This record gives sequence, C-alpha cells and structure tokens, in this order.
Amino acid sequence: MPKVSNSLSFPVFAFFVCSLLYPTHGTCERGDRHSAVVPHVDERVELLSIVFRLAGNSEYNMNTLPAYSADIERHFAPYRGRPAVQMAHELAAKNGVGFDSVMAMAISLSPPPALQPLVPFTPAVPHQRWGTSGAEKFLPLLRDFYRDSKFAEFFAAHKVMYRVAETRFATTLSLVDFGWYPRFYGEAPGLTYHLILGMNNGDGNYGPRLVHEDGSMELFSVIGCWTHDDAGNPTYPPEQEYLATIIHEFNHSFVNPAVAEHWKDFPGAEPVFAIVQDTMRRWAYGDAQTMVDESLVRAAVIVYFQEKGEESGKNLQRIREEQQHGFLWMDELVDKLKVYEAQRALYPTFPSYLPQIGLFYRDLAPRTATAFAARCAHVVSLEPFPNHAQDVDASVRLITIVVDKRLDSRGYSINYGAEGSEHYPISDKPTYGEGGLQILLPVQLKPNQTYSFVLTPLAFHTQDGYPLENYTVEFKTR
Repeated sequence: MPKVSNSLSFPVFAFFVCSLLYPTHGTCERGDRHSAVVPHVDERVELLSIVFRLAGNSEYNMNTLPAYSADIERHFAPYRGRPAVQMAHELAAKNGVGFDSVMAMAISLSPPPALQPLVPFTPAVPHQRWGTSGAEKFLPLLRDFYRDSKFAEFFAAHKVMYRVAETRFATTLSLVDFGWYPRFYGEAPGLTYHLILGMNNGDGNYGPRLVHEDGSMELFSVIGCWTHDDAGNPTYPPEQEYLATIIHEFNHSFVNPAVAEHWKDFPGAEPVFAIVQDTMRRWAYGDAQTMVDESLVRAAVIVYFQEKGEESGKNLQRIREEQQHGFLWMDELVDKLKVYEAQRALYPTFPSYLPQIGLFYRDLAPRTATAFAARCAHVVSLEPFPNHAQDVDASVRLITIVVDKRLDSRGYSINYGAEGSEHYPISDKPTYGEGGLQILLPVQLKPNQTYSFVLTPLAFHTQDGYPLENYTVEFKTR
C-alpha cells in the first residue's frame, strides 16, 4: 500500500498536526489454526532489488536507509555495466518491469546460487511484464551477476543489520490475525504465508503470490522500510502504519487473481478510471484493473480494522484518506463488502461476490466526481483582497481564507507555489476563525513582489472528514 509520506507526496512544503496513515519463513493453515509467520530478509529480494536499483528504477533508489544504500553503492558500483543490469534497464524501459513485477520474479526463484524457477515460466509467470522469453533470458545473466559481484559476501556482511530488522519487526507482525483471510475470502486450502523485509525497497510494499502445479499457494507480503534509528538500523514504529501495510499486501494475494478471473464483469471500471486516472497514475496505478484491485484491497483493510474493534473515528479517517488518494467511492465500497459478509450463505467466497462489485462499478462513473466534490470543503473567498489581485498593500499582515464548510482545526497543509520559497508569504503558524469557516494566515509582504502558495487536502479536512479541495493563492503587491 502506498504509504502517505510528506517527502514523497508533498515534497515542497507541508505542516501537520494531524496523524498520518499509511510487515527462515513461517506458515499459516486454514482458519484460526496457524503457526507463527516469522519476518525475514530474503537474499532473492535483495538481489533483484539491487539489480534494478543499478538499472535506474526509481522505486528501488529511495535511499530510506542511507547507510545501507551507501554500502550498496560502494560494493556494486563496479558492476553497473553487467549484462543483467543492462537487460533489467531494457526490460524496465520497454516492458515496464519494475515495482511488483521485480518482486514477483524474486519469489519465483529457488535460493542463490541456483536461482532456478520454482514453477514453470509462462506469459503471466512470474509476471506478465516479464513475458516467458524475457524471464528465461534474464535468469542466466542474474546468476552471473550473483557470482561475479560476490553478492553472497555482501549479504553475509549485513546479517547483523538484517537480524535487527527481523527482531524489531516481529512485534508488529504478531498483531496480525492470519485466520481472518480465509474467513473473509472463503476457504482456500494449502495456503502458506511469508513475510519478507525488503531492505532496499524504500517505502515500496508488494503482495505477490506463487501458485504451484498442485494448486497450493504461497502468499507473500514484501514490506519495505522507511524509518531508521541514529545508527542507521531499520525501525518499525507502530504509528508509521507498518501493521496496515502487512494487512494490505496479503490482501493482494486474494484480490488480484479473483478480479483477473472476473474482469469480464467490470466493463464499468474504465469510465471510472477515466475520471481519476491522473491521481491513480501518480501512485503508479496505470489502468482500470489495477485501480479495481487497489480499491478492493484498501476497502478490505478498512473492514479488517473495523472487525478488530478500531474506534470509529480512526476508521472514518482511513476511508477519507483513501478518498483523498483518488478512491472517491471508498465509503460505498466498504459498505458493499459489509453486504458480502452479511450474505455469506449466498456468496460463500469472495470471487462469487465479484459480479456484484462489477455492477457497483457499472453505476459508479456518472456520480463519482460530483458526489464526492459536493461533500468536500471549498475556498469561497480571500480577505482583505481577492485572489489574483495585482495591487495588494504590502502592509497587510493577515490573509483570511473563507471556506464553505467548517474545518477540523487540528491540522494544516500548505505547499510553496510554483515560484518557490522566495515567493512564499506565510510567516507564522496558521490558525482558525469563525468556528472553522476561516483559515487565518499571518504574512510578511514586500512591495512590488509576487506571492503564491497552495492549500492542500493533506491536513485540511471538514469536521466529518472530507478534504479541502486544492486551492492556489496568487497575488502581487503594489
């Protein structure tokens, strides 16, 4: 699940007073009888992520563990020209191999140095972006890279750090109810769960699965790391939503194949995607099917926490944040999953209910944008001058933003405008007036100067949780 991050989502400028949202292997049997799932660092995951890091994929160059990233650069920089790296670059450029498809390859291979396919490669295995020939041609190059780069030595040299990560993550992982998955999705025999910690994955998290020829499935949650201590070692504080990320990624293993099987029931998804495609693509969700996968996974996470007794305000916050991410219909979709749970005699498994979700998407497009926009807050005016004014008195010390719905006064989020920090006028912490209908912005102005800033929905919310629509303020002093 894409983690909400100030540095990634709002790179220019943002203040927060509100909290932000957004986990050797174990096994889990059906129902509530499961053995412990143990987090571990996997050599295959590190190998594939580092090869695609060297190939230039941005999702594997986040550097959220700076000391580890520096070690990678020192050790592997001489091997950037290796054939495996060159082919990885070509596969990324031509076929879009990256993100989850890289992790799908990792979990489809036997441990190094053999790196043999655990299941036969097909046009869809390990992932459709690889293709059968691409995957088969890449493997011998990967084995050569592993040997020539002395990858085993690098991995062994970092085992102390890996053990720290595994130990610290175990507490968070122990909170997961793995029995919820077969209960929610329907009985699925032969499930095996794996939790892998991706040290080079930044805040990228993935939920691939491996289906064996006998029908048994291995479900993987590959969790990145975006926090560290002063020594550079990974940390996994609960407030950073690592638990929700684990729940999210394992959901993908059930949702994605079910949606793929029933995609013919989703003709209404394309018109919905057309409305929200700009937002979706910022999260690397490039088509309607991915949008449907993600929306169902995120709705299932919300249902999971509801059933675990999460207080209603926190659960509502999850829904509103997903709406801000572009899933404008999240509240209705959560309600649809509740209908599914209430009618399990009629719909014994999640795939059996998907045609009903398809009908939901068919009726969604005509009302998606307008219904959500009507619930959001909007700026209606500025005081003491109108937006885009060209003769503002430089002695003004307070700008008042008037909105049409009362805002929750616990947070604010404001970005620099297009001209950057030199043209940002706000000089102190914003406050609220008129019971939340006004945002009061202290400013320091100079004559004959242009100014701009953007109010964003990240922390400006109505009192019932709907965001403030993005609003850009621009003006010039006389």
